[in-house]
Amino acid sequence: MEGLEMEASLGFSSDDSNDDFCNSILSRFCDSTSEDHQHLCAVIGAMAQELRDQALPCTPLAYFGATCSSLDRISSEPDPPPHLLDALLTILSLLLPRVSPPILNKKKEFLSDLLIRVLRIPSLTPGAATSGLKCVSHFLIVRNSVNWSDVSNMFGFILGFVIDSRSKVRRQSHTCLRDVLLKIQGTALLPSASEAITNVLEKSLLLAGGSNTKATEGPKGAQEVLFILEALRDCLPLMSMKYITNVLKYYKTLLELHQPVVTRRITDSLNSLCLHPTVDVSAEVLLDLLCSMALSFSTSETSADGLAFTARLLNVGMQKVYSVNRQICVDKLPVAFSALKDIMLSEHEEAIRAAQDAMKNLICACIDEDSIRQGVDQIMTTANMEARRSAPTVIEKLCAIIESLLDYHYTDVLDLAFQVVSVMFDKLGKYSSYFLKGALGSLANMQKLPDEDFPFRKELHACLGSALGAMGPQSFLDLIPFNLDAENLSEINVWLFPILKQYTVGAHLSYFTKKILGMVGEIKRKSQKLEQQGMIVSLRSMDSLVYSFWSLLPSFCNYPLDTAESFKDLEKALCVALNEEPDFRGIICSSLQILIQQNKRVLEGKNDESDLEGGMARQLAMSHYTPQVAKNNLTVLKSSSREFLSALSGIFLKSTKDGGCLQSTIGEISSISDKNVVSRFFQSTMQKLLKLTQEARKVELKVSNSMQIDDPTNASSPSFMRAQMFDLAVSFLPGLNPKEIDVLFVAVKSALKEQDCEGLIQKKAYKVLSSILRNSDDFLSSKFEELLSLMIEVLPLCHFSAKRHRLDCLYFLIVQVSKEDSGSKRHDIIGSFLTEIILALKEANKKTRNRAYDILVQIGHACMDEDKGGKMEYLYQLFNMVAGGLGGETPHMISAAMKGLARLAYEFSDLVSAACNLLPSTFLLLQRKNREIIKANLGFLKVLVAKSKAEVLHMHLTNLVEGLLKWQDGPKNHFKAKVKQLLDMLVRKCGLDAVKVVMPEEHMKLLTNIRKIRERKEKKLKSEGARSLVSKATTSRMSKWNHTRIFSEFSDDETEDSGGEYLGGSDSEHVAARMSRPSKAASSQLRSKVSKSRPKSRSKMNLLERLPDQLEDEPLDLLDQQRTRHALQSSVHLKRKMVSDGEMKIDEKGRLIITDDDETMNKRKPSNPDLDERSEVGSHLSHGSSKKNQKRRRTSDSGWAYTGTEYASKKAGGDVKRKDKLEPYAYWPLDRKMMSRRPEHRAAARKGMVSVVNMTKKLEGKSASSILASKGSKIRKGQKKGGKKKGK
Repeated sequence: MEGLEMEASLGFSSDDSNDDFCNSILSRFCDSTSEDHQHLCAVIGAMAQELRDQALPCTPLAYFGATCSSLDRISSEPDPPPHLLDALLTILSLLLPRVSPPILNKKKEFLSDLLIRVLRIPSLTPGAATSGLKCVSHFLIVRNSVNWSDVSNMFGFILGFVIDSRSKVRRQSHTCLRDVLLKIQGTALLPSASEAITNVLEKSLLLAGGSNTKATEGPKGAQEVLFILEALRDCLPLMSMKYITNVLKYYKTLLELHQPVVTRRITDSLNSLCLHPTVDVSAEVLLDLLCSMALSFSTSETSADGLAFTARLLNVGMQKVYSVNRQICVDKLPVAFSALKDIMLSEHEEAIRAAQDAMKNLICACIDEDSIRQGVDQIMTTANMEARRSAPTVIEKLCAIIESLLDYHYTDVLDLAFQVVSVMFDKLGKYSSYFLKGALGSLANMQKLPDEDFPFRKELHACLGSALGAMGPQSFLDLIPFNLDAENLSEINVWLFPILKQYTVGAHLSYFTKKILGMVGEIKRKSQKLEQQGMIVSLRSMDSLVYSFWSLLPSFCNYPLDTAESFKDLEKALCVALNEEPDFRGIICSSLQILIQQNKRVLEGKNDESDLEGGMARQLAMSHYTPQVAKNNLTVLKSSSREFLSALSGIFLKSTKDGGCLQSTIGEISSISDKNVVSRFFQSTMQKLLKLTQEARKVELKVSNSMQIDDPTNASSPSFMRAQMFDLAVSFLPGLNPKEIDVLFVAVKSALKEQDCEGLIQKKAYKVLSSILRNSDDFLSSKFEELLSLMIEVLPLCHFSAKRHRLDCLYFLIVQVSKEDSGSKRHDIIGSFLTEIILALKEANKKTRNRAYDILVQIGHACMDEDKGGKMEYLYQLFNMVAGGLGGETPHMISAAMKGLARLAYEFSDLVSAACNLLPSTFLLLQRKNREIIKANLGFLKVLVAKSKAEVLHMHLTNLVEGLLKWQDGPKNHFKAKVKQLLDMLVRKCGLDAVKVVMPEEHMKLLTNIRKIRERKEKKLKSEGARSLVSKATTSRMSKWNHTRIFSEFSDDETEDSGGEYLGGSDSEHVAARMSRPSKAASSQLRSKVSKSRPKSRSKMNLLERLPDQLEDEPLDLLDQQRTRHALQSSVHLKRKMVSDGEMKIDEKGRLIITDDDETMNKRKPSNPDLDERSEVGSHLSHGSSKKNQKRRRTSDSGWAYTGTEYASKKAGGDVKRKDKLEPYAYWPLDRKMMSRRPEHRAAARKGMVSVVNMTKKLEGKSASSILASKGSKIRKGQKKGGKKKGK
């Protein structure tokens, strides 16, 4: 019955057996307009009335008996009504699950005969047949018979409907067959049932192609074959192994027909079979069938779906065969890979993706160590290449197929082919160098292609990185060397450096020490020869190569495999480089930190997220790192700590750069060194610090009455040296014991109490103290009281430059007191320090302000941290303590407290409701005529409006609008734009109608203006589509906390009529508004040509005004560096075009001005006389080093370059003679091609140089250099005179 399957499953479960069956059906279908449902309700209603008339209970069993008797009576009639049969069979299918199996088994003979007799009635509708099949399958499932003879009749009856012409009946028979086969799994009935299904397939095949069949039975048999194939899709995995094998043999015969409708059904059936995890199948037969499919399909004839299904089938099928019989699967893998390779040549994206996934999965699942080892053994034992090519191993065949994916035929799918090759590299690992040499060579050749011809550069580098990680740097560089012996430096493979930096992992330090540093030594020897020959450019190229080789050290220190064995050899080279090569110190320091940190994490059992997300090579290298290996590595590093600490300490004291890198490296080495070694260095440092402190005090006494001031920026000044000693001393902190930390603390206390006019010593002292508090919890807890008193004592002496580091110290103290004390003492201590943090929100120094905001947020998070004793109650207490600052006496304190409240409300959504309770106080503060307070209050309201829900804002809407409008009037008011922006936010949150209700009549024009601006913006966004083009990165950046933007006096665009974006809103409109500005700049630029006004200089133009190519195009994502760089480069050419191809020039009288080319060139020259035409922006000669430009300027000064325009006649054509000048001559500029080694270049440079300048009699006897020098001096004098006249 139509529509009853889903409804029955939802409404008639066995749990409702105690309910009245009739009422449940009537309540569901009584309102249905379907004729079948109306017949169903009528029959069940009549049946229920009959039961009630006979005083029988309305139980499912009673309905079951009534239904069976009605069916028996109606089916005996010569022409039974179809609608009654349909209704009764539907009722019976709903009743059977409610009747217990013993009752059904007792009536099995009667029910079997009844159902078969009813289902054989010719006038039976599809709905009735479907319900009847449900009854038969349910009866078979609950029968629990062990003899096939008991169920063969009914099973054959269901099987007969498999080839029924009615699709609904056919689908139901498939479902019933599957349910029955699931029930009899593992029983003696399964082989017989499987045989019956196979016999139906054989009979259909005979009807379709048998020689003795009638002509009319051929098409019928073919149709039945398709029907039975559809049934086998669900039933084949449930059949016994013997008959699965027989069916697969028939499948192979059917595949030879190359009929798409047949092939599709077979692939569906095989796919279902291979995906079934527990099915037993003959690996030989299945593999033979898969190979037949792989060899028979055609990419030109098969559809996209057919190719995709074939690829997926080969994927799951070969894995199924591998799980049953590994050897035969491995032998036939090349056949499957060849087919998948052909599919990747098709034009269908779905098929290509399926083939790529299949190849990757088969590489991972079916290529094992034995296959790889077999191929390696043959390569090692067979030296004859011809013998190897004649009998290649399976792995060699597969690698040849993978390598062929890099041919030119696969140019369009190279990005996908690279992924397959990468997986193969990962699978082969260190043996990749044996099998994939050709692939690696092809990848190297692709790197030489120009970018415009090769769009897959990123994917290529990832593939090369997989090869590097698999085979290691040594084998990789053996196959693709740097080519340092090349005569032309451009032929050196410098493109290898970024790949080596990014993908090197699990390398050997010995290779770096011997090979890489060996190459560095060879390059240095060449550099000495180049220096002697005076080849400066080549010398600099060699120096950059040396730096590039050293920059590989951090990558070689990324989980190296021989740290314990080879680090000692590397140590000597590192110490020498630290002392002699300042440019490499940062590289060496970062490398040492990587080595130490990785081994410490392994030893401590900590895993970095980057380690877990690494590729196959990284995971393989990490698997080598056991706690014992890490311990051995740290032991070796520990033995070298004395030398490194000595070298780094000496460099730190002599150098004014790389201090942070040197400090962190010293700290890492100190953390693994012997305590005695660190103590000696620390004691030496503290002695020097004490000596410098004493000398500084003596100097202060001497200069106290003089005008001399200690310059802390001078590296030799006592203050600078003391600051260095503090930095060095705190660098040893990870290796210090508690007593030594106390000694450092004594020095810090003394420095904090000094009155330093420049604040350098105080700043370092606070920084050292914050480092101690951060890294030593024991010190913080033991010295807590002393630290509290110290912070209070030195507060009046704190220099403004040290305020940021003092805030760090206060943060650790506040967190500590939150852990230990929860009484009034805790409240007093936090309150005293919190006031200082709040006031720091108003500091002039930007870093101090930002740090104060961060510390306030960190304290809030610490209050909520339940692991450290935090509670939500503590967060509310913090908020209330900050709110207490609103009662301050000075506007400075009130505005600072308001900013702190805004920051907390922005960070913690739980505090928004508490912040809303402060709105009455905010409205009162808005009435004060203090600009500082008003600005902070408007920022606070901006945060509240953005973070609050609309329902909360509706409660305070009237007061909000009234308070804001008080600052809208007045000609000198600086907050008009800000107030307008807040009203715009309220309109967005609460709706225009709600704001209009509370808006006074005299301010309705403002609301109308806001509405029009918003409508204009929305219309513009819809037309330009800018909303969908804003990048996610832009949105995330715009949504971060920005106190400067929130508490500014203006809106975001700093204009009164702007509708700038606000906190928490959509950023796309803001970006779109900004992107629309260049159009105005461009139009004004064009208008300036007519008005002869001075164009805006490029150096003063903002980025958007420099992008005229984006005016009529899509908005530019300014976070995309590549696109921005391209736009900036193209804007130069577009600007030149706008200048040269602009409007025609007209003088004051309306006459057209026609300029000569030479005059145009002279006018386009820059105002600086030191620049010639070759240094103009956009010139192809202007791209180069600054030294080349300086060289060109010198040639212009000396008079070496002449354009010939000074001899041009203004009245007629030709040249004229000038007094005291050379005769007119033709000048051919020097060309660098004249120095080329190639004859054709030199010939091109000499072309056109056909005459020689003749000197006049006046200049006879003079040298050319003297003439040119006098010429240059006259030119410069004339320029100076001209400059003076202009100045006057």
